[in-house]
Amino acid sequence: MRPSGPRLWQTYALTVVALVALPLTASGLAQLLLIQRETRVAVQAVQALEAAKASAKIERFISQTAALLRTTLSLQDSRHLGNADADIQYELYRLMKAERAIQTLYWIDPHGQERVRISRMAPDRIGGGEDRSQSPEFLHARADAPWFGPVTFAVNLPRVVIARRGRLPESGVLAAEVELSELRDIIHETRFGSDGVAYVVDGQGRLLAHPDFLRVLTLTDWATRPPVRTAGRGGLIEFETPEGPMVARVAELSVPGWRLITEQPRAEAYAPVRRALASALLILVLAVLAGSGVGIVLARRVVRPIQQLAEGADRIGEGQLDHRIELARSDELGQLADRFNQMAERLGDSLRLLETRVAERTQDLAKANALLQARREEAEQASQAKTRFLASASHDLRQPLHTISLLVGVLRRQEVTPQVGQLVGHIQSSISAMEALFVGLLDISRLDAGMSRPVLGDHALAELLHRVAASHAPEAEHKRLRLTVVPSRCAVRTDAVLLERVLANLVSNAIRYTERGRVLVGCRRRPGAIELQVWDTGIGIAPAQLPHVFDEFFQVGNPERDRSKGLGLGLAIVKRTLDLLGHPHVLRSAPGRGSCFSILLPAAEALPVAAPLPPALASGRRIAGAFIAVIDDEADTRRAMQALCHSWGAHVLIAESTRQCLALLDEHLRYPDLILCDYRLGGSHDGLGAVQRIRARIGHAVPAIIITGDIGAADLRRVADAGLPLLHKPVGTDRLLAAIEAALNDPPTGGGATGQNGADCDHEDPAGR
Repeated sequence: MRPSGPRLWQTYALTVVALVALPLTASGLAQLLLIQRETRVAVQAVQALEAAKASAKIERFISQTAALLRTTLSLQDSRHLGNADADIQYELYRLMKAERAIQTLYWIDPHGQERVRISRMAPDRIGGGEDRSQSPEFLHARADAPWFGPVTFAVNLPRVVIARRGRLPESGVLAAEVELSELRDIIHETRFGSDGVAYVVDGQGRLLAHPDFLRVLTLTDWATRPPVRTAGRGGLIEFETPEGPMVARVAELSVPGWRLITEQPRAEAYAPVRRALASALLILVLAVLAGSGVGIVLARRVVRPIQQLAEGADRIGEGQLDHRIELARSDELGQLADRFNQMAERLGDSLRLLETRVAERTQDLAKANALLQARREEAEQASQAKTRFLASASHDLRQPLHTISLLVGVLRRQEVTPQVGQLVGHIQSSISAMEALFVGLLDISRLDAGMSRPVLGDHALAELLHRVAASHAPEAEHKRLRLTVVPSRCAVRTDAVLLERVLANLVSNAIRYTERGRVLVGCRRRPGAIELQVWDTGIGIAPAQLPHVFDEFFQVGNPERDRSKGLGLGLAIVKRTLDLLGHPHVLRSAPGRGSCFSILLPAAEALPVAAPLPPALASGRRIAGAFIAVIDDEADTRRAMQALCHSWGAHVLIAESTRQCLALLDEHLRYPDLILCDYRLGGSHDGLGAVQRIRARIGHAVPAIIITGDIGAADLRRVADAGLPLLHKPVGTDRLLAAIEAALNDPPTGGGATGQNGADCDHEDPAGR
C-alpha cells in the first residue's frame, strides 16, 4: 500500500533539510575551526614575506660590496694587478667609484703593513707602512668568505668594516669601511599594513636602520626590547609596549649578529582574520536557512506530481497503452508526463517500424565507419607533420631549456640554506631527466621525419672505442663495474657520428642494467664484415619481452618509472639509427645471466688514416680570473652565462653581436682568454664568422667554443672543419665547466697515424658463453 501524500511530503521535507543543513553546518564549523587555527600562521606568513623581501635587498647590498672586493683580489691572485702601490691605488679608485657606500678602502700587504689607503673624506695615504698585523681585519679575514667587523658610528651614522683575503699569500688583505645609510632606504620601503614597520639591529642590540631615522641618529639601544631579547626562539613573538600589544618576527642576516625585525600592532595584524571569521559565520547561517527553505518548497512541489507519474507509469507498464497521465504543470514534471503519454502512443507503432529503424541504423553505422577511417588518416598525417615540425624546430626548443640549465647551475653555487640547496638539487635532477627525455624525443622525431642523412665513409674503430670508453668509465666506476674495451685495428664503412651515438646508447644501457660484474665492448671479424658487440652481466631480458625492448618508453624491471633508470628511449633510437644506416643487428639475452647486442658492419674498402688518441686533459683550474667573452643573441642566455661564469670567479664580457663585442673589447685593457659564442646569431651572421673577426682584430688565435642548438649535418660539419670545440644545447654546468677548462689549458694536437689491418678483432665472452 502506497503512503499518503502528507506523510511522504513530511519525510521528503525532513530529508532535504537534513541533507542541506547538516553538511553546510559541518562544513561551516570546520571552516571556522580551520580559520581559527590558521590565524597565527597567516600573520606569521605576512611578516615572513615582508622580512624576506627586505632581507634579500640587504643581503644584495652587502654581497655586492663583498663581491667587488673579491673581484679586485682575483685580479691580484691572477697576477693581472701588480704589487706596485700606484696600480693598487688605481684599482681601489675604480672600486670606490663603483660602490658609493664605500667611504674608505685600504690594502694590507702579506706582512701586515698598510700600503695603500684612499678615503672620500680624508687625504689618501700611499706607502704609509702603518703596522696592522694585529688588527682584526688582518687576523680574521679569509679568502673563501668576507669578514665583517663590529658596527661603529661616525657622525651618528652606522658603518661596518668588510675585509677579504686573497687566495694567494702575496695578495694580502683588502678592507673597506662601508656606510650603512642605504639600509635606511631599504627599511623605509618595507611597509605593510598601515602601521607595520621593519628595523635592523646588530649583535649588541643597537639600532642600525629604522623608518624613523632620528632613532638611529640618537644611537638608540634596543637590547632590552622583547623581539631583540628573544630573537633566538624563532616564530611569531607577541609582546606589550606603551603603544599597545604588538606582534613581531625576527630574521637572521648573513652578517654575524645582525637581525631584521618586523613589527605590527596585533589589532591590525589580526583584523583580516576577524573579518574572515565574521563573513564565514554569516554565510553559514544564510546557507543553512536558504537550504532549509528550498527543501520545504521542493517537498511540496515535487512529491504529489511524482506520485501521479508513478501511478501512470505502472498502468502503462501493465499494458494499458490508452491511459493518459493528466498533470496540469508546465515545468519539467509536466513535460515528463507528456513524454509518458507520447511513449504510450508510439509503443504500438514501434513494433512495425523496428525493421526499418534497424536498416537505417546499419547504414548510419557504415557511414560512421567510413568517417572514422577518414579521421584516422587525418590523424596519421597530423602526427607525421608534428614529427617533422619537432625535428626541424630543434634550436627554438633547446634554447629555453639551455637557459634554465645554466640558471640552475648558478643557483647550485649560491650560499643558500640546506632546504633551498636540497630543492635546487631536486630541480637539477628534474632538469637532467627533462634534458635526457627532450634529446631522446628529438632524436626519434628526426629519425621518423627522415631528417637524418647518413654520410658514409671508411673509419677506424680504435678512436671511436676509445671515446666511448673514456665517456662511460666514470659511470661504470661509480657502480663498481669493470668496463673493458678491447683495442681493435679494424676499419668499417659507416657514418662515424651516428655509429658512435648508437654504441654510446648501448654501453650506457648495459651499465644501467648491470649491478655487478662487467661490461665488455669489442669486435669480431666476419667474412667481408666486422661484428661489433656489447656484452654485459646484467639482469637479462625474458624471451617474452625481447620483441618490445625497441619500443619507445619500454623498460625492463622499472614498473615504477624511476627516472634514474632511464627513460626507455635509448634502444628505440638505436633501432631507428641502425635501420637508417642499413646495419643488421641482433639481441641475445638470458634472464639472470646478461645480454649481448651485435651490430654487423661492412668492412672498409680502404684503410683510413687514423688520428692519434686524444691525451687526457689536465685538471688545471684556470677559469678563476680568466677573461671570457660571451656572444649570444638571447638576452636571458647572456645573463645566465654571465652569472654562471662569475660564480666560477671569471671576468665576463657579454654581447649580442660581433660588432658589439668588438666595441666593448676596445674599452678593456686586456684581450679575452676565451670566446663562448652561440652558432646562430642575428641576421645572416654565425658564430664561426664572429670568432674569425675577433681573432683577426686581436692578432692571434684566442681559444673559442661554439654552443649550438642546431642539429643540421651541414652546420655541424662546418664547425668540425674549423677545428673548434662544439657543445650542443642544453649544456649542463658540469659539461660547460669541463669544456672551458679544456680550452683554457689548450691541449696540443698531433698528426695522424696510418692504421693497419690487424687480426686482433676477437674478444672473450664475459659470461662464458
